[in-house]
Formats: sequence, structure tokens, C-alpha cells
Amino acid sequence: MKELKIVAFVLIAFSFVLPWGGCKRGPEDPFFSIWSRKSRVVGDWKIVEYKINFQDSLRRVIDSMVVNGPCGIETTKVVHYYNYRWSFTEEGNFTEILKILEETSTDIQNNNVNCPDELLLDSVTTTTVLKWNFTGNVGDYQNKEQLLLYDPETQETAIYDIIMLRSKEMKLKNTLVDPLTNIATVREIRLETIK
Repeated sequence: MKELKIVAFVLIAFSFVLPWGGCKRGPEDPFFSIWSRKSRVVGDWKIVEYKINFQDSLRRVIDSMVVNGPCGIETTKVVHYYNYRWSFTEEGNFTEILKILEETSTDIQNNNVNCPDELLLDSVTTTTVLKWNFTGNVGDYQNKEQLLLYDPETQETAIYDIIMLRSKEMKLKNTLVDPLTNIATVREIRLETIK
């Protein structure tokens, strides 16, 4: 009899929780979560993977050239490392802090004490403040299947498909088609919560 009461209690609890949107929406979402989609988004995140057209975009070689310098053949390379932090508040505010580390290295083929290799580091930080929300039942998309970032002043928007939304990990995908060239740009982002 006691087991029957426990089963009945669990079934009643599920009947109350299911209508509140804790179920799977994205293709990689968990089947069921006790946390709402909004509560899973709210918080501080770091981007751990960022691909543009399936290429890593957290590290980019900006310039690389080989010249015959005063010490002989030298290779100079400029690499940018991108460190993104995203914050979502319950009130709908979004902040992106982007720190770009620029690494300039000069590798001298026959280096010595008078001609050492060089490494220069520089960085710049930018902050973007926007609003965020979910889209609701747009086209073939269900309610809260997409994440909307928008600027209230310029009305510019970015819409991301939510591929996976867990309490500590999120995957987003954005596809933009240039109206002039008809070329598509696909952005895939994987975020993890900041601990």
C-alpha cells in the first residue's frame, strides 16, 4: 500500500511539473528538467567553443609572414585569442564581455644572443549590453526554442537556435544569409557556466 502511495505522489507531481515547460525542446536537451528554460539560461557563461562555418574562431591567425631580416630568415605571426563571457539576468538584460589577446611572435631561424626570438602580448576588452528573451511559436519553432538578443535602441537582433540547454551547458546555432551575396554564415557556440 505504501508503494502505491509513492507512485501516486510521483505521478501527481509530474502532472503539475510537465505543463510548466521543463521538457525537451532542443534536439540535444535533456528529456526532462525540473528547472524552467529561463532559470537554466539566467547566469554567467563562458564560451568554450565558437565555430564560424565549422572553423575554430576562438583562436585566429591574423597575419603570418616570412622575411629576410637583419638576423636572417624570420617568421612573424600575429594570433588573436578570443575570451567571451556572457551574462543573462532574469529581468532580460544581456552583457557580453569580450577580451581579445593579441600575440605577436617573431621566430628567427638562426637565433642567438644578439638575435633572440620575440613575443609581444597586448589585449583589448569590449563590453556589449543588450536585452534577451525567447522567441515564441515562430514558424516551425515551438515556444522557447530560440534565444533572441536585441538592441532596444537600434532594433538590431540576433536569433540563436537552442540546440541544447542544460543547467551547466548550452549549445546555440545561428545561420545568417547575406542578402547581397546569398552566402550563409553558420555560427555554432558551446557555453559552460562560470563556477
